[in-house]
Amino acid sequence: MTNVIAELQMPPLFRGDVPIVCPVCGQDDDLTLIIDSDDFSESASYMKCADSHQWAEPRMPRRIGAELFARREREAPEMIDWSGAS
Repeated sequence: MTNVIAELQMPPLFRGDVPIVCPVCGQDDDLTLIIDSDDFSESASYMKCADSHQWAEPRMPRRIGAELFARREREAPEMIDWSGAS
């Protein structure tokens, strides 16, 4: 597979019992995970909210995004926003 940068809209996310929220506006649902399909590192993933606030989320390692991307690409490719793919 070629390296892909894509965006994936996520349901509400929690680490433990604490929701992942936009640090600017507090949005906690329909957050977008920005995925690098080749990055299986423990570095923070980039996320953004509907108001386009973007941040590095240390509780969501990039590895999780890459794993989600691989699964969605196999099982539900229509859920991936390919417009930002490079």
